[in-house]
Amino acid sequence: MDFKQLRSFVAVIRYGSFTTAAEKLRISQPTVSTHIRTLEEELGTPLVLRNAKRVELTPSGYKMFDQAESMLAMHDRMIQSMRRRESDAIYLGASSIPSGYILPEILATFSEQHRDSRFIISQDPSQTVIDGMLSGLYDLGFVGMPVKEDTLESTQFFSDRIVVVTANQEKYQAVDRSDAHSIAELLVSEHVIMRKNGSATRAAGARVLDALGLEESDLNIVAHLNDQEATKNLVQAGLGIALMSELAVRRRVEGGWMLAFDVPHVDTSRNFYLLKRKNVLLNERAEALCDFVLSHPLG
Repeated sequence: MDFKQLRSFVAVIRYGSFTTAAEKLRISQPTVSTHIRTLEEELGTPLVLRNAKRVELTPSGYKMFDQAESMLAMHDRMIQSMRRRESDAIYLGASSIPSGYILPEILATFSEQHRDSRFIISQDPSQTVIDGMLSGLYDLGFVGMPVKEDTLESTQFFSDRIVVVTANQEKYQAVDRSDAHSIAELLVSEHVIMRKNGSATRAAGARVLDALGLEESDLNIVAHLNDQEATKNLVQAGLGIALMSELAVRRRVEGGWMLAFDVPHVDTSRNFYLLKRKNVLLNERAEALCDFVLSHPLG
């Protein structure tokens, strides 16, 4: 497997055509076909269904597409950073909750004490951030899942909880919030909006489902996506309900646009972790930020 094969696969899916993918990549159509066939042979499973009208993904193809996009994005950022890395900037990788709801406060306060600080921040699913840390792409990482890698230090720095969120509608207002069985029935009976693979929020939500005696296969999942704001917009519009971090939905719940349900008698807590590489000397400013985060607990 190489990046040329992955680029051909992603391009075919994005453009829905082998011909268009070849044009966009500026290679021949037979080369694109060879790339994907080689990829399928190596993985031992078909990735795309070819027919006269359009190209469709197989179930294995869906899984591979998300991973391929993440791998290509990380590869491209790594190449770019190696070519143009700025020595006085702090390179940060962060999953969606830290980047959108935790880091703004941390970095604003830190910058008051270190006014010449500069940050290069990339938002990705937690697993992609971990991979970026392992490859040396980032100075520090902020993720929503525990990390067991011999070369990384992982320190908890923030705590949150998972809640079930819905539109603020009468049918949801009538749900018995004190009854875990009622919450479980809500999850099974309604359309559900789910995060994509690699998301720590999805992993934390899976633990809540397990505590309720449910699996993802029990849910009527209407959409998969990674963007927090898009998820909230879809929930608020009434497309479905979701399992999300309480921190991410707090303002909309307080504003009356959405409802948030705790799950009674279930541990819905989740933790966020600061990552740094072991035995790697950070620049002075990155080290100062690391110390600042660990000495100023937010939750």
